[in-house]
Amino acid sequence: MAMNENLFDVPPTARDEKRKSLKGTLHPLHEAAMRIADIGLGRSRNKTKDLVGMLLAHGARAWRSGQPSAGIHLHVGASERRYPVRLRLR
Repeated sequence: MAMNENLFDVPPTARDEKRKSLKGTLHPLHEAAMRIADIGLGRSRNKTKDLVGMLLAHGARAWRSGQPSAGIHLHVGASERRYPVRLRLR
């Protein structure tokens, strides 16, 4: 019989609390936003969500600016073809 012996050493209530705490760590930005909103520093939840969204957008923009540039070579053919535009990315 294959059993995980570590699970039987911990009482069921402690195991459930551990699962709840792990559930919050899956989305650390969301958890941080909710904690800031709960503190009540004069910010509403919408402002907190806007702040987190701005930080995510800034991080994504910084990542994109660090990527190599892409060149686009565009051919526009005659309109009678089925596919008049052909794109080639390098």
